[in-house]
Amino acid sequence: MERKPVAAGSFYPSDPEELRDYIRELFLCKRGPGFLPDPNGFQKNVGLIVPHAGYVYSGATACHAYMEASNFGKPDLVVILGPNHTGLGKAISIWPMGAWITPLGKVKVDEEVSNSLSREFPSVSLDYEGHLMEHSIEVQIPFLQFTLGTGFKILPVCLGDQRKEVMFKLSKALGNSLKNRRFWMVSSTDLNHYENHETTLFKDKMVIDAIVNGNVDDLYDRISQNHITMCGYGAVAVQMYMNIGNVQLLSHSTSGEVSRDYEQEVGYMAACTC
Repeated sequence: MERKPVAAGSFYPSDPEELRDYIRELFLCKRGPGFLPDPNGFQKNVGLIVPHAGYVYSGATACHAYMEASNFGKPDLVVILGPNHTGLGKAISIWPMGAWITPLGKVKVDEEVSNSLSREFPSVSLDYEGHLMEHSIEVQIPFLQFTLGTGFKILPVCLGDQRKEVMFKLSKALGNSLKNRRFWMVSSTDLNHYENHETTLFKDKMVIDAIVNGNVDDLYDRISQNHITMCGYGAVAVQMYMNIGNVQLLSHSTSGEVSRDYEQEVGYMAACTC
């Protein structure tokens, strides 16, 4: 089954040439890394933490992570974990087969890894519904296509259940399913939502510090105790549990830098685990 885009034309341009030019500009602009990715060979598995808002707000921030990851070469597989904003589908939904379509073309789903993960962890469901209207995974794919070109597959994992103990089990199952694979793991999340500038900076720093320190318990405690509305904390927790490497914060920004609305900001981070 092919998954057609639902965020094209709203979160990012729907015209292929316009989209490619727009992503190029996001990499090269002052808020981006200032360079274009050119991955060669393959050195090691890496993780990325990237935002999933409209490209105008968070795209340049995301480019920092894709740029850094590209320095370690091109993977065969990209696992993309994102939160379920819609409430549709199962608790943990994996798109089982076929391809995802964006204006830049099709990317095949790794059916072998999809089936392996569902066997390793019975709480995982081979489920289309959880993905059909969800943007958090979709918006990453054009960045991957721009950065990697063709010749890679994806494993889309949509998280409705982000409890810490479930993410730990998911990380173990992923580790078993990804043995001998050359992969990137993309954790798609925005940080705190719709508070003023000072609160956004304070709450974002709290979660960023926990992530950089590699402390999943601290991350969950800070989110709970301080009412932090980070949406993809489970996706990040899985990557932290996977112990791919040390987390390097590359960029932090807020929606207010673009909208100039400093009373209802959303925070964004880009990081690379390598």
